Amino acid sequence: MHKNKIVLFDIDYTLFDTDVFKKSGLSQHEIYEEVIKVLESLKKVALLGIFSEGENELQKQKLKETNIEKYFEKDHTHIVLKKIDEFERVLNSYTDKQVFFVDDKLDILYDAKKLFPEVFTIWVKRGFYAQNQKEIPGFTPDTTVENLSEVVGIVKEN
Repeated sequence: MHKNKIVLFDIDYTLFDTDVFKKSGLSQHEIYEEVIKVLESLKKVALLGIFSEGENELQKQKLKETNIEKYFEKDHTHIVLKKIDEFERVLNSYTDKQVFFVDDKLDILYDAKKLFPEVFTIWVKRGFYAQNQKEIPGFTPDTTVENLSEVVGIVKEN
């Protein structure tokens, strides 16, 4: 099993259905329908990691409550207050790997690409931020998906 690839996932609106969580008064923890199948497939061809913004314990609770925590190695779980402040530290730790960065925020992908042009950016176009996103002049993510199922083929082919 070759693990020269790593897929770093954001949590909210990417793996975790944040709309359901908010509507339930922060009590209902749900992932999108395709997530388990995607993680099962991806773990055969790449390391899986988290690169997410938010309060550490709350983000970890989302992973635990939805039973997907087991797919992500502790060493590859990066929960930070502001991604922009941590890009260099996190992405520099993967210079020996091909990095696929999956996020619902176009500006985050743009910032990552500016600092690390070799990062393969995957924009998940769902959720509040993606629906309200304005185009960023001169930037197009490497690929755009509306469902994580598409990510498996992208990682295998690149």
